[in-house]
Amino acid sequence: MQVSLPSIFKGSEFQRSSRYDLERGLTAAQSVAERINNSRIIISMFRSAGYPIGIGLAAVANARHESDISNYAIGDSGQSVGLFQLYDRGAGAGMTIEERMSPRANTQRIIQETKTYGGPLMEAYRNGASVAELSLIFGRDIERPANKGVGRDNTARSLFGTLADVPAKSLVFAAAAIPISIGLGLGALAIFIVALSTKRRRA
Repeated sequence: MQVSLPSIFKGSEFQRSSRYDLERGLTAAQSVAERINNSRIIISMFRSAGYPIGIGLAAVANARHESDISNYAIGDSGQSVGLFQLYDRGAGAGMTIEERMSPRANTQRIIQETKTYGGPLMEAYRNGASVAELSLIFGRDIERPANKGVGRDNTARSLFGTLADVPAKSLVFAAAAIPISIGLGLGALAIFIVALSTKRRRA
């Protein structure tokens, strides 16, 4: 099953503002744009780290559960900051508040946590777990809240609808074909130009 981000982001959960953004003066439209951009960053960085789209979606579901996908969210009396609510004595140790508020730095740290603690997550993926199930496991093993991640499967369902209950390994990132085809086209064009240039020099 093909997955495209534009179709996912049309869902009502992505088309609403976050109170964290509104509290710092963003308009509702700006908040929507920022939450979607943060979700794109999470998915892109997880894919660049070698994870399939289903794991990236589970990560977004956890960011929704932790921070409402707002990189400026602060919890635990100031000790937890950013998209994945990195705790200053836990996954966020050694990071400044500004670093934890950076969508990329915050996501990079949670990817490191995933590489360390994500064995059961990837095993579940290979065994046919759905995005909802992976979201629950991600919460339990990567975020590690006191309640063991309870409810994150339903968070995934609120974000992704029926897609959340599809086996994650059956999902294919539709946009991936676009840069590949463009790259092939440019490669063919380059070969043609080189061949034409060589022919002219010989003439």
